Amino acid sequence: MGKIPAKKICVIRTSALGDVVHAMALMGALRHGYPDAEITWVVQPLAYEMVKHQGAADHYVLFDRKGGRKHWQALRKRFKGEVYDVVLMLQVSIKASAISTLIKGRIKLGFDMARSRECQWLFSNRRIPKKTPGHVQDQFFEFADYLGVTDYPVAWNFGFTEGEVAERSAFFDGLGAPAVTFVVASSSPDKDWPADRYARAVDHVARKGLVPVLTGGPSPREKALADEISRLSQEKPVVALKNGIRDLLVVLSGSTVVVSPDTGPLHMAVALNVPTVSLFGYSNPRRCGPYRRFQELLIDRFTESGEENEARRYFKTGRMEYISVSDVTEKIDLALERYAFL
Repeated sequence: MGKIPAKKICVIRTSALGDVVHAMALMGALRHGYPDAEITWVVQPLAYEMVKHQGAADHYVLFDRKGGRKHWQALRKRFKGEVYDVVLMLQVSIKASAISTLIKGRIKLGFDMARSRECQWLFSNRRIPKKTPGHVQDQFFEFADYLGVTDYPVAWNFGFTEGEVAERSAFFDGLGAPAVTFVVASSSPDKDWPADRYARAVDHVARKGLVPVLTGGPSPREKALADEISRLSQEKPVVALKNGIRDLLVVLSGSTVVVSPDTGPLHMAVALNVPTVSLFGYSNPRRCGPYRRFQELLIDRFTESGEENEARRYFKTGRMEYISVSDVTEKIDLALERYAFL
């Protein structure tokens, strides 16, 4: 069919952080396929901090999901008079679809009917072909395929500044030994690994002469979990909970190994090509696991016999407790042996 011509492209993917990491790879593909196009990305402020130095988009329009009427009026004003050749609707939420009504586009491309939750199909005029759901990253690449963009590199670029590079060097040089970084929590307690097991994994790392680091965001729940892990550990970890997403990226990017449940920082670490031990019990790794990299470091307690190729089911509760301390320490040792000192 050939590539669909486009001089102006708008992408709607406002959140969540892991999905925005996947959207970054698509943005790179779009820039590869349309080097001279004007590309605009509608994204939430927190996610914007993560992607702002990527360089694939020309313009960012910030969407505050908690914004009131004035915010929506500002969005309407921002897009008034703009007409896009292509609007990519990567997010199946009613708010994202509402945003799409403010944006004029010759082609408004959404998911096929089966994947158009929350009635997204009502707001699009074209849809990617029906396909069995797979990894979120591959689903995003289906939009590039529809447009006829081919031979694009699968890459992410967080664009660290000179100041951030210096910050990373100062932090890790100060530790005195390589760091294994533990992401202490996700957005849901159902995805989290128990604090007492983290503590035993922390002690395992410390006994190997490495520095255990606890990281995540500044929320009270993450702080409480970090405090509990530190209290239960014989060897006290370095606590590096970060207020800013860029500071979190700095910590992840300098780590020797990262250990994480299914949450945004896991996908950041994998995109940064940092060996990542991923803990999956609640969510389906075929849909949202580490993309292409570090599959041998994946701990999968979601999948039961006969479900090895099943990507349609999203969640199961009560499965994270099936991940043992030895499961995690063995994967840490494997990561250190295979990657850390190459």
